[in-house]
This record gives sequence, structure tokens and C-alpha cells, in this order.
Amino acid sequence: MKEELYDRALSYFGNNELDAAIDAFNDLINQYPDYADGYVGLGHTYERMGRYDDAIEAIKKSIEVNPNDPLNYTSLSVCYQRKGMIPEAEEAMAKSKEIQMNM
Repeated sequence: MKEELYDRALSYFGNNELDAAIDAFNDLINQYPDYADGYVGLGHTYERMGRYDDAIEAIKKSIEVNPNDPLNYTSLSVCYQRKGMIPEAEEAMAKSKEIQMNM
């Protein structure tokens, strides 16, 4: 079920149906609040829409759920960059690299 919901949300995202993707990722998160990929997907959807604050919030939630995934920090870094928050972007990328080196 979780994978089906995730695939549906990704399909909407891939087809640039971003409002539907947001709804689908939120459905996924509501049913599986510990599924970090749902938050990352939501974050990337918000990023594509230019809603960087929402993207950052969603990706920070993915980090709460899964703090040892370097891709979460990379995604956070990208959102910070897009928002012009360069020191924060550099810090998030450094954390991503630190995790990768310890894997």
C-alpha cells in the first residue's frame, strides 16, 4: 500500500501535476508518518513550485524521520540555495558529506 501511494504521488510529480502530487504525498504522509521518502517527495514538489519555505519544512521533517540519509541533507541544501540562504546550504551539504564518509 505504501509503495502504491508513493508511486502514485511520483507519477503526478513526473507529469507535473503538482497540486495532485502534493495531495498524494500528504495522503502518504498521513498514513505513514515515518516514511521519510514521502516528506522528501513533498519537499521536491514544493521546490518545483517555488515554495521554498514549504519545501524546507518538509525536508526537515524527512531528516527528523531519517537523520542518517545524506540525500535528505543534499535536498535541504538545494532548497536553501534556491532561497539564497548560502551559509545554511553549505552547512546542509557538509552534513551530507559527513554522513557519506561515515557510511
